Amino acid sequence: MALELTRQEFEVENLIGTREAQVLLRAEALVPGAGREAIEPLLSDAGLFIDTADLQTDRVVLDGTASCQAVYRQGGETTLRALTAQAKLNHVLEIPGAEPGMFSRVWAAVDHVEAKYENGHMIFLVTCSLRAQALRLQPVSGIASVAGQAGLETAYGTLNSVKLAAESSEMALLRDSVSLPAALDARATLMDWATAEVEEVAPDLGGVRVKGRVLVETLVSSGAAGRPAAVIRVPMALDQLVALPEWLTGDVAAEVDVRGVRSQIAMAPDSDSPGLTCEAELRVRVLANTTDRPEVLTDIYATQGNALEVETRDISLCSRVNRARLTESVRGTVMIGEDAPRVGTVIAAQVRPVVGGWQGADGAGRVEGILEAAVLYVPSDGGQPACAAAEIPFAVDVPMALDEASGIAVQTLAAEASALMGDRLDMKVQLGLLCETRARETARIVTDVQEGAPLRRQNGIVIVWPGEGEDAWTIARRYAIPAAQAADAQAGKALVLRI
Repeated sequence: MALELTRQEFEVENLIGTREAQVLLRAEALVPGAGREAIEPLLSDAGLFIDTADLQTDRVVLDGTASCQAVYRQGGETTLRALTAQAKLNHVLEIPGAEPGMFSRVWAAVDHVEAKYENGHMIFLVTCSLRAQALRLQPVSGIASVAGQAGLETAYGTLNSVKLAAESSEMALLRDSVSLPAALDARATLMDWATAEVEEVAPDLGGVRVKGRVLVETLVSSGAAGRPAAVIRVPMALDQLVALPEWLTGDVAAEVDVRGVRSQIAMAPDSDSPGLTCEAELRVRVLANTTDRPEVLTDIYATQGNALEVETRDISLCSRVNRARLTESVRGTVMIGEDAPRVGTVIAAQVRPVVGGWQGADGAGRVEGILEAAVLYVPSDGGQPACAAAEIPFAVDVPMALDEASGIAVQTLAAEASALMGDRLDMKVQLGLLCETRARETARIVTDVQEGAPLRRQNGIVIVWPGEGEDAWTIARRYAIPAAQAADAQAGKALVLRI
């Protein structure tokens, strides 16, 4: 009687490759009213938004926009001015083996922004780090059962195959207004920052509901004596439904990307005080994982009748997804240059985290990098506003394993600067980290079994001394006897077998 094989189909997630690059973008804007007067940039910032990630043959094409902004001083003025500019990103990351239709994961961040004045224009040089992965879902056929011959010894194993099954996103526009104190004498908005945090991801009717908070910080120019600007913080609630089939909502994670922030000062209705209106445009993205747990044949041999010809295959799969979302406080010092004016009043603090690398061992990880800190302040003598900058190292311990394929995102949740002395500032920074590691392992499965030549062996008694790594199964398979006969196998201890 021929062997009867029952097969089981399932999918595994393969990491095709990870590539990263650093690119330099250039943007410029005309400086209004610039003449012979000196233009001194004080604060500069940029946000990078990836519009599309197009997987093509052996590469991924990234298209996006860097939105730049700067606060500057003109001539001998004590008032602050601002302008904005945009730069387009189009970059190709080569990933051999990538194909259209695969999944891609992209991480993008601004590492450094330099603003300088040249011939009536503000020039922005933006250094960006890009990182992309290509993931493939590969169908696999395993054997669920074997019948048709007496004396079969079989070993089965349950695989845990986690796979990224779907990705869905929605754009959200948040808007809120706050009243400004009359004493501030607000004139115009200069610069905007926004940070978004996901607090809850839960299935809801029609998809997944993502809740969190968005904090918009706006630097507003002021006509108040001795205070040319002030930072206004506007917290907003995020509550967005992302469409997703119900069967995919069991294991989901959410990410939020800030596309742009806009603010405006206008007189509030029915009030004599001005109001600040802020808008934040966001992309809320949901990643859905599913898990296959097939029980498949991992080994087989015969103890009577015909020997078996067995074909095996090693498969790589994602066995689990580890995620960690945590906050960490970092403190540092910003020194004032010898020729710079002494610190009087701090106006605003800006901190950009730059990840230098990460490492992991024994189930734990560590993320390291620097904080590019810039502090806008009024000198103690009441002169023109000035800016101080420094690089502050940081290191954060993560309670999960990290590897070279892990996804790491770091953002500044809050930054505060205070004058310790006239020549230095104390920085307090709260960082938010999001880490993900897709643990991968290799499993060997049986893909085909056929009858071979009749078993030939001589009956008798054999004394076996099991070596390191040998167990009842490997010994019984060697002599084509039932595994139960070798159940007492122990390394270094004689085992008597009847064959």
